[in-house]
Amino acid sequence: MKKHAQRLHRRDLAFKEWQKERRKAPGMKSVLAYQDGRHIRANAISSIPLPEVFCLDENTRGTLQFLDSVWDVILQRSPRRPFVRKSKSAPPVVKRYLDLTTVRQISPSAALVLASLFQRAKHVNGHKLSTIDEHMWDPFVAVVLRAVGFHELLEMRPLRSWDIDSSGLKILKFQSGREAAGEPPGRLLEALAELLPPDQKENLLIAQPYGGMFEAILNSNNWAYPEDHVWDFPVLPNWWITGAVDTKSNEVTVCAFDQGVTIPVSLPRWTHWSPFELRGKRLIERLKLSKPIDDPSNDGIAIQLAMKIARTSSNLPQHGKGLHTMVEVVERAQRGRLRILSRNGEFIWETGQKPRSRTHDHPLRGTLVEWQLQL
Repeated sequence: MKKHAQRLHRRDLAFKEWQKERRKAPGMKSVLAYQDGRHIRANAISSIPLPEVFCLDENTRGTLQFLDSVWDVILQRSPRRPFVRKSKSAPPVVKRYLDLTTVRQISPSAALVLASLFQRAKHVNGHKLSTIDEHMWDPFVAVVLRAVGFHELLEMRPLRSWDIDSSGLKILKFQSGREAAGEPPGRLLEALAELLPPDQKENLLIAQPYGGMFEAILNSNNWAYPEDHVWDFPVLPNWWITGAVDTKSNEVTVCAFDQGVTIPVSLPRWTHWSPFELRGKRLIERLKLSKPIDDPSNDGIAIQLAMKIARTSSNLPQHGKGLHTMVEVVERAQRGRLRILSRNGEFIWETGQKPRSRTHDHPLRGTLVEWQLQL
């Protein structure tokens, strides 16, 4: 009888704890987490839904806004396990999690940026994050995340087999590093070429995306992570690259990303910036801008100015030459587009069109270089 009374007492305490949590968070819902090789039923206090279209092309504003809003959230230091147990009999409580069940469309570039953020969080906290309600993820989205390499960043449940051949999209696992080495982009290019028929493979090699990727890596290594910069969270001074082939449209996407100080921030600090500072000031005057070139509201103009300097000048440091090399990749392709997102700025060089730039309301905390090559 005594043991029975003790069990009842523990149950009552657990029920009271559960009621207390419910009062604190009326919207708490039951979720299924995957951790340590098993599913765990838990209660979640709040969630952060991803955009339905998680793509920097088709939903630029929404994707940038989401990434900006969760950057600090993901990088916050957390205990080794994100679940809090009030008692042994009560289900664990998840305070907050990213809800991927809302995503219906995802692009390789957006997936790469998110993967880099999770890898940095893993570096800061020292452990993988658990997936929540993975069984409810869109099948295509789940496969894209696995292909990019999320199964190494999150505790994802194992699958016997998976592919995305039916969609025509084939994505390569991301590669990451710190050194300015040519081997990773070389391996990525070889892997992309293997996914193409012989004639398209030759066109890919003619475009030489290897050179663009290597320049992006080199710029990241030399400029993105200055030693005197003060970071909000422990920095992971890496670069990330990935690639994808759409066999239905014969389009190859190659992208490189770093979480550095961005082009608009580094531009006025270039070794050879002084001779071009006057050009920048004249441009600001002509456009009737009230703020300096490195202000976030001028980021689109800053990137376009950096590209003009790189294209018209030969006496530049490697950083400037690299920007021009990135354009040359698209020029060698039959058709293509170079897109650079860096802080609030965006620059696009596209076959048959004038270069254009714009400034977004929400920043990308780093620099994304993306080539879309039509073969």
